[in-house]
Amino acid sequence: MKIAITAAGLALALAGFSAPAVSQVVHINASQPAARCQGALPNFETSLRKRPLAVQNVGDAATYVTCGFEFDAGEAMGNAPLLVDTYFTNTGDAAATVTCTAVAGYEGGDTESVNLSVEIPAGGGGDDGNLFVFDTDFESGAMGTGLVAFSCRLPAGVGINDTYVYWATE
Repeated sequence: MKIAITAAGLALALAGFSAPAVSQVVHINASQPAARCQGALPNFETSLRKRPLAVQNVGDAATYVTCGFEFDAGEAMGNAPLLVDTYFTNTGDAAATVTCTAVAGYEGGDTESVNLSVEIPAGGGGDDGNLFVFDTDFESGAMGTGLVAFSCRLPAGVGINDTYVYWATE
């Protein structure tokens, strides 16, 4: 269901561009966060539970994770993803705000970042919220490096459920 909803939104976004007609095939790289996300520092790992369906903050305080999003940049149009999408859930007793910084580019080169946040209700009802970034959100085109990552602050009880990278070929 998530893929269908996001794909529909992506199709609408792509339809809004007035570019020459090009036949595109959109690809989706889906992954559980255990494959893409890790604690930003070793001490953050102690409060993270990497389970099959989420990387969950099981500690009493906020912790930080970094998630790198792999896809076939060499095959993608413009070497860039179209969209990076991440879902979160909150098993805590109170609403929580997740903040992330999407970073594109490479160390020592031109990089660009976009700040994101979402409030997630308490109770762990499944897909409580998501954060996403389009390639056009990076004004200087840094996603064209093919490198994009999220650095997120996860409050206690919040987990990253699943992650998606959408990219196109001609």
